[in-house]
Amino acid sequence: MHKQLTVVCVSYKRYKEIHIPINAFLCQTVSNWKLLVIHDGPDKKMRGIVEEYGKSNPNIEYLETEERYNDFGHSLRDIGIRRVDTEFVLLTNDDNYYMPKFIECMFDPINNWGADFILCDMVHNHSNPGEYKQPEYCLFDTYPKKHYIDVGTFIVRTSMAKEVGFQDKDHDGDGTFVEDLIERYPNMDICKIPKILYVHN
Repeated sequence: MHKQLTVVCVSYKRYKEIHIPINAFLCQTVSNWKLLVIHDGPDKKMRGIVEEYGKSNPNIEYLETEERYNDFGHSLRDIGIRRVDTEFVLLTNDDNYYMPKFIECMFDPINNWGADFILCDMVHNHSNPGEYKQPEYCLFDTYPKKHYIDVGTFIVRTSMAKEVGFQDKDHDGDGTFVEDLIERYPNMDICKIPKILYVHN
């Protein structure tokens, strides 16, 4: 099947947790995806884990940087965006969980009317995440706005992501990335899926 989405998953030494996103995508109801795990610096153990999955699942690829950036994974995200050759990209972390129908639901507005930026609601494991004052593991009602979105909740056209790049390497860089996308593409077709399809761990 033609691959339409590349998942760029940044990682750093989470040897148990990395199985969560990998298996979440292996359980998707559609197979139009590729997964690129990028580790922050050389790591033989992580390479072995991911490459073992890759032996039986050619959708899964591993990459590691020569040295550690240690900037919340943002440099790795930018490296990943540059390597993507599919129409859409998702940026995520090595401990996040996606519902089995995540990709199927996210591609509905793409297939039906050509949306550019699709986001879903999520559950957040932090208390008081972003601008919300709420306990951990509650609904995080997302909006395409800094402090009201997590990088793992949306997919976007790769051409747009490449044009904007991941400029902000601070803690809230994912929110800045969304702001940069909207500033560069003010007429971008944004669609919100009002379903919890993602769990931030």
